[in-house]
Amino acid sequence: MIRSVLPAAAACALLAGCAQPTPVQPLPPGPTPAEVADYARAQAQYRSGLASGNDNLVTKATDTFSLTAQEVLSRQDPRLFDAQVVCERYRVAGPHDRRDMQTTYEPQFGQDCRRIDWRYDQATIAIRRDLEARITAAERATIAQAGAGYP
Repeated sequence: MIRSVLPAAAACALLAGCAQPTPVQPLPPGPTPAEVADYARAQAQYRSGLASGNDNLVTKATDTFSLTAQEVLSRQDPRLFDAQVVCERYRVAGPHDRRDMQTTYEPQFGQDCRRIDWRYDQATIAIRRDLEARITAAERATIAQAGAGYP
């Protein structure tokens, strides 16, 4: 009995391993509905934190703003996102001994990173504006819908 079960189990495992995996749908390049909702909650937290003087809420909301824009940018322009990561890592690690570095490479890399930083900042600003516009449009639609039932 055991001898007949083992080959059958092995055959099933082999077939399952050879089966084509179900394709995973990539996320769209723009913000997802969940990201828009997270951003809207962060806006409310930010306003609440400012009104109450709660710096922790303000910091948490600001982090959400940045992280959401980063996530959307990583899908919209992965090359720019990856270049920004490389520049950021370089700034954190940096060369250990500047006297050993040739001066021709480093200034050019620094200039490239400044251009990348500028493009990255512009892209994340545009993403934040898009998120804020979507949230504003949704709020206006909700208000219009609520007001439609009253004369």
